[in-house]
Amino acid sequence: MTYVSRDTLKPGPVEVAGFDRESDGAEGPTTPAPGGHGHGGGAAGGTMNELLAQFHAFELAEEAKIPEGMDGHEIDSGTGVEPEAGNIDEIADGSEGSPATAGESRYESAGGEPALEVQGHAPEIGDFGGENYEVVFGNDDRVQVGNTTTYPWRTICKLEITAADGARFGCSGAMIGPRTVLTNGHCVFMHDHGGWVRNIRVIPGKNGASEPFGSAVSTFYHSVKGWTESQSSNYDYAVVVLPSNAKLGNTTGWMGLANLSFTSLLGLRVNNSGYPGDKPSGTQWWNANNVLAVTDRRLFYRLDTFGGQSGSPVWRFRDGQRHIVAVHNTGGPVFNGSVRLVKPVFDNLVGWKNQYT
Repeated sequence: MTYVSRDTLKPGPVEVAGFDRESDGAEGPTTPAPGGHGHGGGAAGGTMNELLAQFHAFELAEEAKIPEGMDGHEIDSGTGVEPEAGNIDEIADGSEGSPATAGESRYESAGGEPALEVQGHAPEIGDFGGENYEVVFGNDDRVQVGNTTTYPWRTICKLEITAADGARFGCSGAMIGPRTVLTNGHCVFMHDHGGWVRNIRVIPGKNGASEPFGSAVSTFYHSVKGWTESQSSNYDYAVVVLPSNAKLGNTTGWMGLANLSFTSLLGLRVNNSGYPGDKPSGTQWWNANNVLAVTDRRLFYRLDTFGGQSGSPVWRFRDGQRHIVAVHNTGGPVFNGSVRLVKPVFDNLVGWKNQYT
């Protein structure tokens, strides 16, 4: 089943309030200041029926990778190597944490919109080569989060990954519990680089060279067989489990999770923030837009993203609460997409979150 929004897609300059499509409320980043990449065209092309057919065909092609009788959401777990050094909305609330060093004040520029800072230079870690996971559409509407020590920006993580074959990559992620970091399956299990990655350094709220909450190295991950065995984009989700002595989420807090219905998602204004490889090294960038289409397992939108933002959260902000509704993983010439937190995904994530406290 596929639904396509007929609403006008409105680019958002400043975290938007997670009201339904009728609303255009906004809340901006509170600051004064592994995928391949590509640049897409401006407006989404084709008629509404043609778009619907594209979205549906994409999902069906990915679903065809799952062998008959396999449950793509069956859990698969892996370990790396220690470095030498549905139709019913379900909600699991988050927590703002208790940061010892992060202030809670909101800072805004005179114009009410975040000001940009930090001059660009090449990222220190490469993107996933070759595959088109992220796309910027027309004008780049991303906004830098200058103060990553405030909530929810401090829950967004930079992932520095060493693959099984020694190659190094960058992804994004989000704290969803004291020790649990949500990301993509392709960030923890790389089919072209030896399978389960060697290790991942998780850095919440990284801002250039600054790591205000420190970091932790993990060698333990969970994904599902729909990704690890079948490499289906419909099942491209995972968690990184932090060591028991590195409960970074208790300091940063974490966003909640939500399994939302088709009608709740269609046209919803959503937020995304992560660590793209085309921006200054280690800087976090935010964008917002409306959900363009909803399928059984995926969301499609025209949020601007780039390589390195794989695994970043797509969330709704409503009544002061943030709930992740999808995890970003794909790009294309007329849309970018993410894995919906449908019932099996939601259940796995809540289970992993509760398992590692």
